[in-house]
Amino acid sequence: MSAKHAMMGKITNPLFGETMMTLLTKFCLVSLLVLILPGCSMFARDCAKLAADPAAYRACQAGQGDAQAQYELGLAAYDARDYATARRWLKLAATPSSGRTPIYMPPVGGQTYGTVMMMDTGSASAGHRGAQLLLAEIYAAGLGGAPDPELAAHYRTLATRGQLP
Repeated sequence: MSAKHAMMGKITNPLFGETMMTLLTKFCLVSLLVLILPGCSMFARDCAKLAADPAAYRACQAGQGDAQAQYELGLAAYDARDYATARRWLKLAATPSSGRTPIYMPPVGGQTYGTVMMMDTGSASAGHRGAQLLLAEIYAAGLGGAPDPELAAHYRTLATRGQLP
């Protein structure tokens, strides 16, 4: 360790050319994200407070990604012949999920670029089958827009993937 580094309290890692402080900072940030982020709900609305009002509770759950609640809102809009709203909610419910999401970590220390980490957000999902089947029907019939046989076939395929005949 040079006298300059000793005075500054920095120890350079010869393998990476980074100071130990920078490595420690990165380790702390990653540890913090791994431990806190998956269970973090400070930005999530507490839907349980809305349990007395079933419509508000369902809307809250749907807004937080609950596929069943999204399907129920889409079905209600479909029954009310509000096909634009039905399509919007049903698409959200029908969309498959990998169960992972990318999280951007900004540059630390002397870095000029950030990094992206994949974080687990729950189990993978093939999408809501009922929503996929209803979307296939909506697009085939052209409800709320022109008929779209390609999208109808796409949602039919999603719904039947992994199903026995």
